[in-house]
Amino acid sequence: NAVEVGTSVKVGTLLGIRKDFNLPVYSSVSGKVVGIVKKTSSLLNRPVNHFEIENDMKDEVELRPTLKEGQTKDEVVELIREGGIVGLGGAGFPTYIKYKANDIDTLLVNAVECEPYITTDFVQGTKGDVEFFFKTVSKLLDVFGIQKAVVACKKEREELLSSLTSKAQAHNDPRIEVKGVKSVYPAGWERLLIKLALKREYNKLPSEAHVIVDNYQTIEAIGQVLFNGKVIANKQITVSGLVNEPANVIAPVGSLVKDIIATCGGYSKEVVTLVNGGPMCGEHLKLDDVPCLLQTNAYTVLEKKQKVANACLRCGNCSAYCPQNLQPCEINFAAKRNDYDRCYKLGALDCINCGLCSYVCPSQIEVTEGVKKAKLLTMLKSPLAKKK
Repeated sequence: NAVEVGTSVKVGTLLGIRKDFNLPVYSSVSGKVVGIVKKTSSLLNRPVNHFEIENDMKDEVELRPTLKEGQTKDEVVELIREGGIVGLGGAGFPTYIKYKANDIDTLLVNAVECEPYITTDFVQGTKGDVEFFFKTVSKLLDVFGIQKAVVACKKEREELLSSLTSKAQAHNDPRIEVKGVKSVYPAGWERLLIKLALKREYNKLPSEAHVIVDNYQTIEAIGQVLFNGKVIANKQITVSGLVNEPANVIAPVGSLVKDIIATCGGYSKEVVTLVNGGPMCGEHLKLDDVPCLLQTNAYTVLEKKQKVANACLRCGNCSAYCPQNLQPCEINFAAKRNDYDRCYKLGALDCINCGLCSYVCPSQIEVTEGVKKAKLLTMLKSPLAKKK
């Protein structure tokens, strides 16, 4: 930790450094640190320490060093790392690591939002500062020697496609192309998006296809750090479903879910299911006294239903619809036998948690949840996975 209880902080004051990726964590509000409290992390699914900051509502800002002319690629990568930027489309992968890759010829900007209900990129791309977004794209192409950028969104999102196209034309950088892609699920998954937008394929990482993939709002965040010295303080979050006033709200990072829901008029039913994310990839939250994260993009409130699962029919639907060409039911059968080497060989670690296998299962089996558990236990228990 970089601060102690009682310390006055501003928006952008360093609170500490993440041990996993050496990423800084910054205050999203100005005020005073009044305590360290245990709150459940939606990422780790267990209580962890959080700073409790009393917001003084002054929004005083502590700025970071900005981009200077002539800085090297490595120096700009370090600026991005020091900005604490992660993928804002939901995955939360540290952005600076992507820009360390060599031999990149294309920056692919993901504004597809294939999950039902989520519209944060749509709002930013139609009502936000789109000129600033394209300014950032051009600068990234310059600094990292990338030949072109493709900004991809769904063809059916005509308003977004029109907004991006007109602003790109006004920006007048021939290296930037706006492209509408087929509306299929999960088109926002980087492997499928690269195939749809660029007709390229790869084995493990997008860099093998000479591509960096970044979410639309992640690019905006990079621009704020490079040009203005501002770290991510607020997040655009889609709140949908069984709330009285569904909306896209802007909330400080670390805001409690219950306060975000209250901003939308509260729940419209007494008993609901709260999902962190969209209805396909999202994770069920058991309580709403949980802070939102940098990568939080949605909270979906659904009707609480008790599913009655039947025996697996061996119909093959889960395999037929799996975008990774896995056999989800076979992974689950192997996990029930505690055969985690078999899970590894079946590709459990390649699951992208898209939720399609559960969605298409006629027996209403929670196939995705089973594979998620198998994936975690395979990483922990399979010697094959540990050698990877």
